[in-house]
Amino acid sequence: MYYYVNQTRYPHVPYPTLTAIPELARNDTTVRSAGCGLCSVSMVVTNLTGTEFPLIDALELSLAVNANHSPGTDMDRLAPYVAERFGLKLVMTDDPEQLRQSLLRGGMAVANVTGDRPEENYVGLFSHGGHYVAVVAIEPDGEHVTVLDPSQLPDKFHEAGREGKVVENGFCLHTTLSILAEDCRFRPAECYPEGEFKSWMEFDRRTVHNRYYLFEKE
Repeated sequence: MYYYVNQTRYPHVPYPTLTAIPELARNDTTVRSAGCGLCSVSMVVTNLTGTEFPLIDALELSLAVNANHSPGTDMDRLAPYVAERFGLKLVMTDDPEQLRQSLLRGGMAVANVTGDRPEENYVGLFSHGGHYVAVVAIEPDGEHVTVLDPSQLPDKFHEAGREGKVVENGFCLHTTLSILAEDCRFRPAECYPEGEFKSWMEFDRRTVHNRYYLFEKE
Protein backbone atom coordinates (compact mmCIF):
# COMPACT_ATOMS: atom_id res chain seq x y z
CA MET A 1 0.00 0.00 0.00
CA TYR A 2 1.39 3.36 -1.02
CA TYR A 3 1.48 6.50 1.09
CA TYR A 4 -0.98 8.92 -0.54
CA VAL A 5 -1.78 12.62 -0.12
CA ASN A 6 -4.72 14.35 -1.81
CA GLN A 7 -4.46 18.12 -2.11
CA THR A 8 -8.23 18.60 -2.29
CA ARG A 9 -8.41 17.86 1.44
CA TYR A 10 -6.41 20.99 2.30
CA PRO A 11 -8.38 24.09 1.25
CA HIS A 12 -7.61 25.54 4.68
CA VAL A 13 -3.79 25.42 4.33
CA PRO A 14 -2.41 28.62 2.74
CA TYR A 15 0.26 28.32 0.06
CA PRO A 16 1.10 31.72 -1.49
CA THR A 17 2.35 31.56 -5.07
CA LEU A 18 3.73 33.70 -7.92
CA THR A 19 5.81 35.65 -5.42
CA ALA A 20 8.38 36.52 -8.12
CA ILE A 21 5.93 38.90 -9.83
CA PRO A 22 4.55 41.31 -7.21
CA GLU A 23 1.64 42.49 -9.34
CA LEU A 24 0.51 38.88 -9.85
CA ALA A 25 1.44 37.44 -6.44
CA ARG A 26 -1.31 35.27 -4.98
CA ASN A 27 -2.00 35.21 -1.26
CA ASP A 28 -5.32 33.44 -1.68
CA THR A 29 -3.92 30.16 -3.03
CA THR A 30 -3.92 27.04 -0.87
CA VAL A 31 -2.62 23.50 -0.99
CA ARG A 32 -5.92 22.55 -2.60
CA SER A 33 -5.48 24.98 -5.49
CA ALA A 34 -1.69 25.00 -5.89
CA GLY A 35 -0.11 22.24 -3.81
CA CYS A 36 0.09 19.35 -6.28
CA GLY A 37 3.89 19.55 -6.39
CA LEU A 38 4.14 19.48 -2.61
CA CYS A 39 1.89 16.43 -2.40
CA SER A 40 3.71 14.65 -5.22
CA VAL A 41 7.18 15.09 -3.77
CA SER A 42 5.87 14.10 -0.34
CA MET A 43 4.51 10.86 -1.81
CA VAL A 44 7.65 10.09 -3.81
CA VAL A 45 10.04 10.57 -0.90
CA THR A 46 7.90 8.72 1.63
CA ASN A 47 7.26 5.73 -0.63
CA LEU A 48 10.84 5.56 -1.87
CA THR A 49 12.66 5.92 1.44
CA GLY A 50 10.18 4.61 3.99
CA THR A 51 10.72 7.85 5.92
CA GLU A 52 7.66 10.07 6.02
CA PHE A 53 8.04 13.47 4.38
CA PRO A 54 4.81 15.12 5.53
CA LEU A 55 2.98 17.62 3.39
CA ILE A 56 3.60 20.42 5.88
CA ASP A 57 7.35 19.76 5.77
CA ALA A 58 7.30 19.92 1.97
CA LEU A 59 5.38 23.19 2.15
CA GLU A 60 7.79 24.72 4.66
CA LEU A 61 10.78 23.69 2.57
CA SER A 62 9.22 25.16 -0.57
CA LEU A 63 8.67 28.48 1.16
CA ALA A 64 12.18 28.44 2.62
CA VAL A 65 13.86 27.98 -0.78
CA ASN A 66 11.39 30.25 -2.62
CA ALA A 67 10.08 27.44 -4.83
CA ASN A 68 6.66 29.09 -4.61
CA HIS A 69 7.85 32.01 -6.75
CA SER A 70 6.02 30.42 -9.69
CA PRO A 71 2.34 29.51 -10.23
CA GLY A 72 2.39 26.53 -7.87
CA THR A 73 5.76 24.94 -7.13
CA ASP A 74 8.95 25.31 -9.16
CA MET A 75 10.20 21.74 -8.99
CA ASP A 76 13.49 22.71 -10.63
CA ARG A 77 14.17 24.68 -7.47
CA LEU A 78 12.58 22.40 -4.86
CA ALA A 79 13.72 18.96 -6.02
CA PRO A 80 17.48 19.46 -5.42
CA TYR A 81 16.85 20.50 -1.82
CA VAL A 82 14.59 17.48 -1.29
CA ALA A 83 17.22 15.14 -2.72
CA GLU A 84 19.90 16.65 -0.51
CA ARG A 85 17.78 16.38 2.63
CA PHE A 86 17.05 12.69 2.10
CA GLY A 87 20.35 11.63 0.53
CA LEU A 88 18.79 10.75 -2.82
CA LYS A 89 20.15 10.86 -6.34
CA LEU A 90 18.26 13.27 -8.58
CA VAL A 91 18.04 13.64 -12.35
CA MET A 92 15.85 16.34 -13.90
CA THR A 93 14.96 15.66 -17.52
CA ASP A 94 12.41 15.93 -20.31
CA ASP A 95 13.26 12.45 -21.61
CA PRO A 96 10.64 9.75 -20.91
CA GLU A 97 13.24 7.08 -21.67
CA GLN A 98 15.28 8.25 -18.69
CA LEU A 99 12.09 8.02 -16.63
CA ARG A 100 11.59 4.44 -17.80
CA GLN A 101 15.12 3.37 -16.91
CA SER A 102 15.00 5.06 -13.51
CA LEU A 103 11.72 3.36 -12.62
CA LEU A 104 13.11 -0.01 -13.72
CA ARG A 105 16.03 0.55 -11.32
CA GLY A 106 13.55 1.04 -8.47
CA GLY A 107 13.37 4.83 -8.52
CA MET A 108 10.30 7.02 -8.32
CA ALA A 109 9.52 10.33 -9.98
CA VAL A 110 7.53 13.53 -9.92
CA ALA A 111 6.08 14.16 -13.38
CA ASN A 112 4.88 17.54 -14.65
CA VAL A 113 1.85 17.20 -16.91
CA THR A 114 0.89 20.03 -19.23
CA GLY A 115 -2.90 19.93 -19.35
CA ASP A 116 -5.15 20.62 -22.31
CA ARG A 117 -3.64 21.49 -25.68
CA PRO A 118 -6.68 22.81 -27.57
CA GLU A 119 -4.51 23.68 -30.57
CA GLU A 120 -4.09 19.90 -30.98
CA ASN A 121 -7.57 18.92 -29.74
CA TYR A 122 -5.83 17.18 -26.84
CA VAL A 123 -7.60 16.82 -23.48
CA GLY A 124 -5.22 16.69 -20.53
CA LEU A 125 -5.43 13.35 -18.75
CA PHE A 126 -4.36 14.24 -15.23
CA SER A 127 -5.33 17.90 -15.39
CA HIS A 128 -6.78 20.53 -17.69
CA GLY A 129 -3.88 22.79 -16.65
CA GLY A 130 -0.34 22.33 -15.35
CA HIS A 131 -0.11 19.68 -12.63
CA TYR A 132 2.31 17.35 -10.86
CA VAL A 133 1.79 13.64 -10.20
CA ALA A 134 3.90 10.95 -8.53
CA VAL A 135 5.09 7.98 -10.60
CA VAL A 136 5.87 5.19 -8.16
CA ALA A 137 6.23 1.93 -10.10
CA ILE A 138 6.66 0.32 -13.49
CA GLU A 139 5.86 -3.21 -14.60
CA PRO A 140 8.63 -5.52 -15.85
CA ASP A 141 7.42 -4.84 -19.40
CA GLY A 142 8.87 -1.34 -19.04
CA GLU A 143 5.64 0.29 -20.19
CA HIS A 144 2.85 0.05 -17.62
CA VAL A 145 3.25 2.49 -14.75
CA THR A 146 1.53 3.28 -11.46
CA VAL A 147 0.71 6.92 -10.80
CA LEU A 148 -0.54 8.67 -7.66
CA ASP A 149 -2.52 11.78 -8.56
CA PRO A 150 -2.86 14.30 -5.72
CA SER A 151 -6.04 15.74 -7.24
CA GLN A 152 -7.86 12.47 -7.89
CA LEU A 153 -11.64 12.75 -7.59
CA PRO A 154 -14.30 10.06 -8.21
CA ASP A 155 -15.31 11.03 -11.76
CA LYS A 156 -12.08 12.63 -12.94
CA PHE A 157 -11.14 9.96 -15.48
CA HIS A 158 -14.60 9.51 -16.93
CA GLU A 159 -14.56 12.71 -18.96
CA ALA A 160 -14.49 12.68 -22.74
CA GLY A 161 -10.87 12.51 -23.85
CA ARG A 162 -9.80 10.69 -20.66
CA GLU A 163 -12.00 7.62 -20.71
CA GLY A 164 -10.07 4.38 -21.09
CA LYS A 165 -6.60 5.83 -20.51
CA VAL A 166 -6.38 5.00 -16.80
CA VAL A 167 -7.35 1.96 -14.75
CA GLU A 168 -8.24 2.99 -11.20
CA ASN A 169 -7.49 0.76 -8.23
CA GLY A 170 -8.30 2.98 -5.29
CA PHE A 171 -5.77 5.80 -5.43
CA CYS A 172 -3.37 3.72 -7.55
CA LEU A 173 -3.77 4.70 -11.18
CA HIS A 174 -2.45 2.40 -13.87
CA THR A 175 -1.56 3.73 -17.29
CA THR A 176 1.25 3.44 -19.82
CA LEU A 177 4.46 5.38 -20.07
CA SER A 178 3.56 6.50 -23.58
CA ILE A 179 0.24 7.95 -22.38
CA LEU A 180 1.98 9.70 -19.48
CA ALA A 181 4.70 11.07 -21.77
CA GLU A 182 2.09 12.53 -24.11
CA ASP A 183 0.43 14.21 -21.13
CA CYS A 184 3.77 15.69 -20.03
CA ARG A 185 4.81 17.07 -23.41
CA PHE A 186 5.98 20.69 -23.14
CA ARG A 187 3.64 23.39 -24.40
CA PRO A 188 5.30 26.69 -25.43
CA ALA A 189 4.17 30.04 -24.04
CA GLU A 190 2.66 31.23 -27.32
CA CYS A 191 0.05 28.46 -27.11
CA TYR A 192 -1.36 29.72 -23.81
CA PRO A 193 -4.08 32.36 -23.47
CA GLU A 194 -3.25 35.60 -21.70
CA GLY A 195 -3.14 35.07 -17.96
CA GLU A 196 -0.99 34.25 -14.97
CA PHE A 197 0.69 31.17 -16.42
CA LYS A 198 1.66 32.80 -19.70
CA SER A 199 2.89 35.86 -17.82
CA TRP A 200 5.04 33.62 -15.65
CA MET A 201 6.55 31.81 -18.65
CA GLU A 202 7.37 35.09 -20.35
CA PHE A 203 8.89 36.44 -17.13
CA ASP A 204 10.87 33.28 -16.38
CA ARG A 205 12.26 32.76 -19.92
CA ARG A 206 13.39 29.25 -19.07
CA THR A 207 15.31 27.46 -21.82
CA VAL A 208 15.35 23.99 -20.22
CA HIS A 209 11.93 22.45 -19.71
CA ASN A 210 12.20 19.49 -17.35
CA ARG A 211 9.14 17.27 -17.18
CA TYR A 212 10.40 14.49 -14.92
CA TYR A 213 12.20 14.62 -11.57
CA LEU A 214 13.79 11.23 -11.01
CA PHE A 215 14.67 10.22 -7.46
CA GLU A 216 16.70 7.12 -6.62
CA LYS A 217 18.39 5.85 -3.50
CA GLU A 218 22.15 6.33 -3.38
